[in-house]
Amino acid sequence: MPAQRPEEIPGLIAAAFNANDPQAMLDLFEPDGILVTPPDGTHEVGLEAVAKSLRSMFTVITAADITLTSAMRSGDIAMTHADWHLTGKDEAGEPIDLRGKGTVVSRQQPDGTWRIVFDDPVGA
Repeated sequence: MPAQRPEEIPGLIAAAFNANDPQAMLDLFEPDGILVTPPDGTHEVGLEAVAKSLRSMFTVITAADITLTSAMRSGDIAMTHADWHLTGKDEAGEPIDLRGKGTVVSRQQPDGTWRIVFDDPVGA
């Protein structure tokens, strides 16, 4: 489901994690979108690279709570900040409990929806 407003993107990301649906999150990205992957800050560029990274994340993260904290818009570009809390289990069955503050830059598409240009989950 595409975002009708940039402020919806954090909630749609959380919904994708909670539904274990990496494709739903991938659908939020522009074709050349960039995902910064913690902890080393690797930049995954383009849908193929982002999809690979998301598949890894979605195998261990089972729940997400993401709260929008601010949003700014200028024309067809927006920047949102959110607090996030992800939980799950790693490959060894050990609990995962991650928290952070992230930044998403999105762009309005010709059809009026919004897609992610940059997603930096630790770049707040």
